[in-house]
Amino acid sequence: MGLEYGPRVAHNFVPNYLKRRKGRQGFFFQRSVPPDCRDFIGKATWIKKAGNTATEAKRNAAVLLAETERLIEQARGQQLTPEQELLSLIPHMDGSPDEMDANDLVAVFSREPMFLDDQGTVNPRYDELYELAKGVLDGSARPRNTAEELLSRAALLKSPSTSTAFEWRCYLIKLMEHSGRKFIQEVTREDAVSWRSSELERCQASTVRTRLRFLNGLFGVAEEEGWVQSNPFEGLTKRVKARAKKKEVVSLDHADEVWSKLPQHQQLLWHLLRWTGSHVSESAGLRWEDIDLQEEVIHFKEHETRPLKNNFRIRTIPIHSRLLPIIRQEQIDEPCEGLIFPWAFSPKRGRWAEGMHWTKIIGVSPKATRDWAATCLRSKDINESVIGRLFGHTPKTQTGVYGSVGMETMRKALEQLK
Repeated sequence: MGLEYGPRVAHNFVPNYLKRRKGRQGFFFQRSVPPDCRDFIGKATWIKKAGNTATEAKRNAAVLLAETERLIEQARGQQLTPEQELLSLIPHMDGSPDEMDANDLVAVFSREPMFLDDQGTVNPRYDELYELAKGVLDGSARPRNTAEELLSRAALLKSPSTSTAFEWRCYLIKLMEHSGRKFIQEVTREDAVSWRSSELERCQASTVRTRLRFLNGLFGVAEEEGWVQSNPFEGLTKRVKARAKKKEVVSLDHADEVWSKLPQHQQLLWHLLRWTGSHVSESAGLRWEDIDLQEEVIHFKEHETRPLKNNFRIRTIPIHSRLLPIIRQEQIDEPCEGLIFPWAFSPKRGRWAEGMHWTKIIGVSPKATRDWAATCLRSKDINESVIGRLFGHTPKTQTGVYGSVGMETMRKALEQLK
């Protein structure tokens, strides 16, 4: 069929249902039907045109995803709640008979009695369904969306990294559990403030601010999609004052003497971090084919399990003269294909190089190598645009976006790293 992968979405959380097809324009929604549902549904794969542009396709894919989920539920005999069945009527109410009333709808989807006893005691459950049925009939009712639906829609629209999608899921589910809510539309400003208070009781302010930003972004998607009228997390970080910590740059002199105390499989990673100034996740996710010894450069590229934060992180940098012989020897000793550090990936969290306790062994963390490299180059009066290209910084000015830095310039700069 000649299918190619389309826009990247979060691995392990929302599969990439958007594909390109050879000889066909636009993007196609493709999803396999679960084997146990194929007889009922009558096909093995759903394939449908999602749109001509990536933005259009992402929005339509969310709708198609919901439709296929509903078919899977039906095939597996999963019963919808009366609320879900009533709300599912909303798109189809234009053709409903004029004489149909809310009591008729409740009777169709529920066996709840109108009264609890012969004395006419009102059944509150019936009242809830009756009010919902009235809203469906008069057009005031709106579909309700679960946390899973919001996560799916946000992932399709924003294409987050795996680690970001993990954080989204973690904090949204905790919020829903804390507030006792089932649907996104039920979350109130009071719920958001209460959740913030509970987090502040057990976490540092800076941590809570980060989590609030995640939830603010998710509910921002819900507001944009028309699922909620307002974002309950809007502005909640303003009063959370995190005390700024003064960053002390740690010298690597001692670590340079004792790096051999690191586990053997981590020692090459130390050298890469020491002489490139890269993020630990960037170097930990390198493949042998990303290192070109003939040109003496390293290509930091995206791949399936290691997306990069933005396009500025995708870069090519020279190999430091101190690092070059170490890599050459490593390629002689080890197989030279695939991931260099496959052990460093955590599939559950989608993260690279977590839990490496270097501070206990050599006195510095992996992050300290990047801080030291930036400090060292600045002390040598290396131009900030050159440092930015070496480290994959996002330019702060339009000039920085359009400017370029030659490989030889970067090589001379990097050699100043001692």
